[in-house]
Amino acid sequence: MDIQYEKNFDLSSYKTYNFYPIIDSKLPEDETKTIMQAVELQLFKQGYKKSETPDFYVNFFVEENTYYTADFSGKKKNYTESKKEKVDSSKVYLRTTAIDQLLYLDIVDVQNDQLAWNVIIEGSIEDPITYEKLFQYYSEKIEKALIKFYETSNQ
Repeated sequence: MDIQYEKNFDLSSYKTYNFYPIIDSKLPEDETKTIMQAVELQLFKQGYKKSETPDFYVNFFVEENTYYTADFSGKKKNYTESKKEKVDSSKVYLRTTAIDQLLYLDIVDVQNDQLAWNVIIEGSIEDPITYEKLFQYYSEKIEKALIKFYETSNQ
């Protein structure tokens, strides 16, 4: 986890937040919402309130490498079933097996419209990738990062 912050901003004065008006997370919409839920939960635990006129915005985006394996059947079958059927090799499906990711989480000072604090969270998720697994992954990573934000802002 790589954390950077602007020492000129009084992070301890921050009481309210909202998400940056336009978030281009480079993720599917449901995964973006999962991250937003995890962020909201952690900020709530730390006593921050969501507001239409916030002290700071939260912004985030990811850079990721996705690893795939070829699936010629398009369906999950056991080994015996797949041997009984002829496989149409012209139909190759890709199944995600792992994701290596850098999650950039930014705290933007609204009054100055400048980056006040940010963290780069490195991690990976392996197959099977489910909604529950994604939520747990993001919750754990974001909790650790925002605890550091809270500690930084209360020094």
